Amino acid sequence: MNEAVERLVAEAEIRRLIYTYSRAADRLDRELLRTIFHEDARIELGAIHRGGVEPFLDVAIGFMGSMAATRHDVGNILIVHHDASHASAESYVQAWHRIETPEGTRELTVYGRYLTRFGRRDGRWAIAWHSEIIDWGRMVPADAGWFDGNAEMEKGRRDATDGSYRALSAG
Repeated sequence: MNEAVERLVAEAEIRRLIYTYSRAADRLDRELLRTIFHEDARIELGAIHRGGVEPFLDVAIGFMGSMAATRHDVGNILIVHHDASHASAESYVQAWHRIETPEGTRELTVYGRYLTRFGRRDGRWAIAWHSEIIDWGRMVPADAGWFDGNAEMEKGRRDATDGSYRALSAG
């Protein structure tokens, strides 16, 4: 494979890792989240977490699981290749969270960027270091009436019973 094709393949694999990070967080899929990191990866999220992968999995799934629903939309992915086995990316993210409080339903929207370093080891790209920058955020009251009132539509779930697992399976 020539260098230009190898670079395109690497970028596709790196984008898939970034998208998988969001999917795993939104579906609370701990095992899927684990697969995108190198074993010795570092995660730097300020007071939320600074350290290795296994403790991060507990924090991420616990934090996301405390919310009724989340959705992380990723775009504007800029990938910089350092060499054949190292790359970095800045990825814009809009993270939506539905939170149930004693005062009612709230929507938290956070606008930020994932900053991620990737390494290729034994032919496999994975995250070696990950951080996030928050550019803006807001929390507002939300009316769940329309959502709750549309019972005929399948609702998203936070686990493997979500319709996406059926749709993405081979069967």
